[in-house]
Amino acid sequence: MIAPEQWYEYQQQYQKYGLDMKPQESKEHRERRRQAAKQARGFELNAFRDQKAWLILVLVISMTLILFIVMTAYAASIRYDIGQVQAENNLLWDEIKNLQSSESTKNGVGYVEDRARKELGMVTAETGKCVYITSEDIPSAGFADVLKAKAYQ
Repeated sequence: MIAPEQWYEYQQQYQKYGLDMKPQESKEHRERRRQAAKQARGFELNAFRDQKAWLILVLVISMTLILFIVMTAYAASIRYDIGQVQAENNLLWDEIKNLQSSESTKNGVGYVEDRARKELGMVTAETGKCVYITSEDIPSAGFADVLKAKAYQ
């Protein structure tokens, strides 16, 4: 139960202020509260925009770093492939040099004569045993001697 004095006070407040039983705000106080609310809302919107901007910035940086890592891995893969091709190229050049040196020795007159003597049993023709098609084809120094002289030059 409420004491009679409190009841009387309650009745006065009710008649004066209505259901809220709070004094009505002055216009200045209401304007200040509205301005504070607008600023708070504006701050929240700006904060949301700032968070959004930070999120976008973090995503862009992350994507850039991921792209950089992928490009670095791809470049390393290409460098590895280039190294393998260069090693294979060096081996092929060495093989070419070996083939050229063996070809030059096999194309020499001495190699051909040795092989002809050993494998085919051929001998060097003597000047008197050569056969000529016409008498104009006969060399003055002997056919075998001319061939030898030209071959060893």
